[in-house]
Amino acid sequence: MSAIHIADTGLFVAMGQPSNRRYQVVRTFARRNDMTFVLPERVYDELTVNAPDVETPPVDTAIDEGWARVAAPLGYTNALVSRTMDGVQRYIANADDRPADEIERADPALAGVAAQAFVDETADHAYIYTTDTLAGEGAENVFASEGYGDSAFSRWSFRPQGANGVSE
Repeated sequence: MSAIHIADTGLFVAMGQPSNRRYQVVRTFARRNDMTFVLPERVYDELTVNAPDVETPPVDTAIDEGWARVAAPLGYTNALVSRTMDGVQRYIANADDRPADEIERADPALAGVAAQAFVDETADHAYIYTTDTLAGEGAENVFASEGYGDSAFSRWSFRPQGANGVSE
């Protein structure tokens, strides 16, 4: 089996346009390591909103180049997918002291894509690339409670760089 690499909106926002060095470094890394970043549909939707100053969204360029793709629709009827998404949503809501229905839907979808890959047996390890610490922690906690633990799940968080190259 293999790993699935799941990307949140923040990864592509931090990379910027294909002409940016950060974008080029991530593209080169993905190609050299034969990686494909998988985006939940909700993340893709966030990245492709109509921006009048962008002719082709950077995520579409990555998809065209073959190092990113949009995940298949999630199987919400699958118990693991449903429990995972609900659990991450509750984790974020509790940690942030907000009602669960105010939690951004893309955050639980990150873990949902991992759960779907585990159910479909297309991956035995998942990496989630996100700027949202609570989404990553929530996924780790939920997967640990589902018996996947650290051996089957990892999280990589990063902070987007400001215009001056310093983490925000």
